[in-house]
Amino acid sequence: MLPVKYKKPRAINAVSIALVLLLLAAGYAAYEFLRVDFQRRQAYRVLEETGSNFAGRRTFLTDDRREREALREGMEQHLREIGIDDPQAETWIEVDRDGAHFGVVYTAWYHWPFDVRPPLGRDVQVEHTLSATTW
Repeated sequence: MLPVKYKKPRAINAVSIALVLLLLAAGYAAYEFLRVDFQRRQAYRVLEETGSNFAGRRTFLTDDRREREALREGMEQHLREIGIDDPQAETWIEVDRDGAHFGVVYTAWYHWPFDVRPPLGRDVQVEHTLSATTW
């Protein structure tokens, strides 16, 4: 009896092409997610640095609203430098008896490959609190 000879599958077929496309799409989605998450972490770092600057001159900045506004504008400039270019972004520095609160709200955009669809926006709010007990 002769052995049965089966057809060997081709190296490139519809399944392998679909898997490659699926892997590429997953890789791009992961890149977009990590890009937005990294930007959020960078924004938190800027808020921490601003909090550190505030803590170094807290008695002066607690009393002088103009200097606090200048510090906030500097914080906003640093946020623009790390890539937060939302024109409607809001930043704030609030001082109360509990401590100082630093924050930013902006819209992060997830882009589709080759811009086949409009980007998806997500509002991101990042806050840092400097407790009055650590002053």
